[in-house]
Amino acid sequence: MSSILEAAAAFLAAVAAAGLDGLTDAERIDELTALERVKSAAFARQAQVTDAFAGSQRALLVAAGSKSGEISRSVCGQVGLARRDSAHKGNRHVGLARTLVREMPGVLAVLAAGEASEWRATIIARETAHLSVEHRAQIDAAIASELAGWGDARTEREARGWAQRLDPHGAAERAAKAGVDRRVSIRPAPDCMTYVTALLPMKQGVAVFGELHRTALTGAVDVAEHRSKGQIMADALVDRVLRPAEGAPMVPGVEVHLVMTDRTLADADDEPAHVVGVGPIPAPLARDLVRADEQTRVWVRRLFTDPVSGELAATDARRRDFPPAARMFLTVRDQVCRTPWCGAPIRHADHAIAVAKGGDTDLRNGNGRCARCNLTKDLRGWATQVRDGTIVTTTPTGHRYRSRPPKPPTSTPWTSTSTASVPWLPAVDVDLQWPGSGTSG
Repeated sequence: MSSILEAAAAFLAAVAAAGLDGLTDAERIDELTALERVKSAAFARQAQVTDAFAGSQRALLVAAGSKSGEISRSVCGQVGLARRDSAHKGNRHVGLARTLVREMPGVLAVLAAGEASEWRATIIARETAHLSVEHRAQIDAAIASELAGWGDARTEREARGWAQRLDPHGAAERAAKAGVDRRVSIRPAPDCMTYVTALLPMKQGVAVFGELHRTALTGAVDVAEHRSKGQIMADALVDRVLRPAEGAPMVPGVEVHLVMTDRTLADADDEPAHVVGVGPIPAPLARDLVRADEQTRVWVRRLFTDPVSGELAATDARRRDFPPAARMFLTVRDQVCRTPWCGAPIRHADHAIAVAKGGDTDLRNGNGRCARCNLTKDLRGWATQVRDGTIVTTTPTGHRYRSRPPKPPTSTPWTSTSTASVPWLPAVDVDLQWPGSGTSG
């Protein structure tokens, strides 16, 4: 074991054993500062180790005949797992480490002294990513001595200012071409809400916001209006996107995979449901989502759980490719990419052990993964095993990582009750087709 590993183990033990009694407030503040400096220095060491590991692995894989893309996926996948992050973040860690170690030694020295943070180093690398090595060296020399006194916003302003100062024409060209990156994205928000974000050219973005703002100001003068300005803007956005024409009914076209127990559905049980890709939602809201009305069609598909483990059960398939129903099952069961700490949306519902390596087309050998992780697990030096529902991934360095699917909602067993005690029964169309079967009932 290296001296750093021994020191880290001793430090973790000391932190775990340390108490808070007897400390003055001044000592507590001093400890906060010291721990923050340790985090910064530890990140600097991580950057150095990461870059050395990436260089070593690339040399080994090149000698073994691996392609460039395969090498990148393997290296970044291993770094992501080691830091308990996704492969996507592993790619960022590798790139940032290379930048700091090879192009910005001044910033790295500030980090090693405990005077900055990983996020501020990330900001600097992001704002200067398009520059030449020479320009990055100039910025490194210019800001390293001042970085310890800057916050996040100041760091971003200074780095961006230096980048534009050294490459003004390039900055103008990038701004002109940035419109090709326009997009709309969505991500979960607390309390069963979502963030829908639009990245637009400045002129269009300001125009969209201004129009919604004017609509809100117009509505706010109505004495009968009880919504806030923000609520009016949000409602106006939804109305303009979802209503095809003035006076037409609003018909949202969506498909939501909602996992809930039978008791939550029909017996007013309080066990939360799960929306695939979002997470748990309250039982009353789940029941409201499955209410059928004149504009909404709802299907219920049975999924069975193992009576012992409580996990979603599997069934056999007789084809090399998983049929659509089986892919739906794997997506619902795994919810997000099965690689530990990844958390990306499932894009490939595929074999955990590839058919070419002897894997069966069986839901017990199925898993849902993001595209990157699904390609990475079959690279040179990587191995996968499936043991009683646990997927064990072994990386080229011999490290093993285990993952199991999240537990589905579980209500207590049914008890005898009269229909009069049930507050409502949802009106739904029921499709009781089991993945892999061709019948329904």
